[in-house]
Amino acid sequence: MNYVTIIYLLNIVLYAMYFFTKTGGETDFSGVDFFISGILSLFLIFAGYLNAKKGMIYRTVLWMFFLNVFLFACSGLFDQFGSHFNILSTNNSDSFIFTLALIVYNGYLFPLTISLEGSGLSLIFPVVLSFILPSLGYLIGKKLHPNKQNPTEL
Repeated sequence: MNYVTIIYLLNIVLYAMYFFTKTGGETDFSGVDFFISGILSLFLIFAGYLNAKKGMIYRTVLWMFFLNVFLFACSGLFDQFGSHFNILSTNNSDSFIFTLALIVYNGYLFPLTISLEGSGLSLIFPVVLSFILPSLGYLIGKKLHPNKQNPTEL
């Protein structure tokens, strides 16, 4: 069982439940929104820790990063070359579907994404954090539980 994948999907559900119950506009964020986002980020660190504690190999915490890189690459490719072959675009070369998938998939970072809107970093930070947060948890787990072996490698 990959804890990072489960927590990532749980983060999507939890933040969607929180986001759709709040009142106000989508750009009206308070400290509570950033606090919720921080707590959900801590869940990812904890999931990486659990993967290390259970003796899983390092690449188990990177699957979400690989998916984010894929969505980011598709977003860039379809934005650049979309007018030639993108049937999913909304306007000539826009990569709306892939960008939306990247933002929804990383919904727990929505306050940060909106704060960085227009700078280009709003799509890069979720990809980078999907690598850093679970990897940090995995590193902590490996330091605290160094003698665990992967049961699939026996």
